Parts: sequence; C-alpha cells; structure tokens
Amino acid sequence: QTALRSGLGAAYQRKEKAAQAASQAAKGAMLETVLEAKGRIQGLLMDALDPGEASKLSREDLELQLTDLVAELLKAEKITLNASEQSMLVRTLVDDMVGLGPIEPLLADDSITEIMVNGPKAVYIERDGRIELSGVTFHDDRHVMNAAIRIAARVGRRIDESSPTCDARLDDGSRVNIIVPPLALRGPTISIRKFNRCNFTLRDLVQRGSLSEEIAAILRIACRSRVNILISGGTGTGKTTLLNAISEMIDPDERIITIEDAAELQLQQPHVAPLETRPANLEGDGRITARDLLRNSLRMR
Repeated sequence: QTALRSGLGAAYQRKEKAAQAASQAAKGAMLETVLEAKGRIQGLLMDALDPGEASKLSREDLELQLTDLVAELLKAEKITLNASEQSMLVRTLVDDMVGLGPIEPLLADDSITEIMVNGPKAVYIERDGRIELSGVTFHDDRHVMNAAIRIAARVGRRIDESSPTCDARLDDGSRVNIIVPPLALRGPTISIRKFNRCNFTLRDLVQRGSLSEEIAAILRIACRSRVNILISGGTGTGKTTLLNAISEMIDPDERIITIEDAAELQLQQPHVAPLETRPANLEGDGRITARDLLRNSLRMR
C-alpha cells in the first residue's frame, strides 16, 4: 500500500510538471505572436499618437484609448489576434510607453525577489533563492536604455555616458541600480531588488528553517535587554528581513530613527522617524550621506 501511494504521488507530480511545461510553452508561443505583431504596428502607432497628450493620461485611460486604435491598426495590417493576444499587445505597448517595458510583468510577480537585466537578451530573475533566465527580452540596447532613462527621470536623475551610474527607488520601494557604457561593457545593465511586501516575524523565520528556536530566543532576549545588535552579511542574505523581524521586540513607546540609503524597513511601531540619504543632483551638489543623517539624529532624541 505504501508503494502504491508513493507511485501515485510520483504520477501526480509528473502530471503537474507536464501541465506546467505545456502552460509555459503556450505562453511562450502567445508572447512570440504578440511581439511579432508589436514589431509591425508599433511604428504606425507612434506616428498616430500625440506623445504630449498620451503622457497626461493615466495608465488605465491610455490602455482604454489604445485598445480601439490597436484594433484598427491590426485590421489595416491584416494581422489576426484573438482577444487575449490583443489585450497582451496593448499591455506591452503601454509598458513601453509609461512603464519599464518587458520587465513590467516581472515587477508585478510577487514570487520574484530580484530582476537583473544584463543587456537586451539576458534578463535573469531570482525566485525562491535561485537565479534563472526569465525568457523576457528587450529589442536592443536602445530599448534597455529607454527603460533606464525612465527610471532615472522618476527620481530626478539622469543616466548617460557622462553620468553612467544611478541608484534609484521605484514607486513601490524597490531598489534599482543602473550602470551603462562605457562602464558596462555589454550594454546597459539594470539590477532591481524588489520591495518585500511580506513582513516576516521571528516565528515565521523559525517555521521556514531560517533560524533555530534557540537563536530566536537569544535574539528576543537581546532585544528586550536593549543591547546593541549588529547585523552583517552579503547582498541578498536577509539582513533587512532579519532586522524587520527582530524589530517587533522594540517597545512601542520607544522613539525610533532609521537611516537608510533606500527605505526598506517596515517597522510596526507608532513612533518612527525614517531618514533616507540623498545622492548629488545633476550639478554635483546636495549629497546627504548616512554620516550626515547620523549626526542629525543625535539632535532628534
């Protein structure tokens, strides 16, 4: 009976993997069809649109107006798409116009924790701690550069040969680093560390196997005893996640001041004053460092 159950479980797993593979293949074929149609009508669409007026519309209104215009262009070019493909085509066009292009769906996927664009044809993602090639591509280096320029412009920065690096924060709190030629030898490179919407507790970390119950108990005692705690580690090792988890032990009556390069902490206490460093402006002035903010915090009780 045990052997039968084991065989049944393996059969279900094979069936599930086969279904997932078929689904991925169908999505890939659909995306290829949409991208081919996009390449044929995008130039015509840009000629028909007034960029000034389009920039004033919300994303929803722009999608609504583009739907009819795209349908007309598809008919004129004798391109046949079903309703789902037309809807995907409109979304990809809007992503190019007001979003971050092909990586916009990756930003919306909560299972993805990091996005790494190593040029137009190599977009990697991190999911469940593993790095994998996403299958998402840009047209060319110019397409990647347009997304990079759009990111930099949102935070009042510029990115070009004279200013080839940029650290920024997206509207949802995700951290972005951009580096372009001549420093990036294989074209514009974008790294996005997505903002974690899940606020894990110490109990969650223990249940996930990230901490032992004994270490969690030590951290609780250390927090309650108000001792200094230093959290260090490499990129992506969970420093911010751990700090968020142990911060729940801080008494709600305490005044907390946080200093970050990009605000990521999600403290639940009512008396929190978050501070964020600031890079220099286009003229090279106005830079505020963590050291400056630390000095200022001494005057903030």
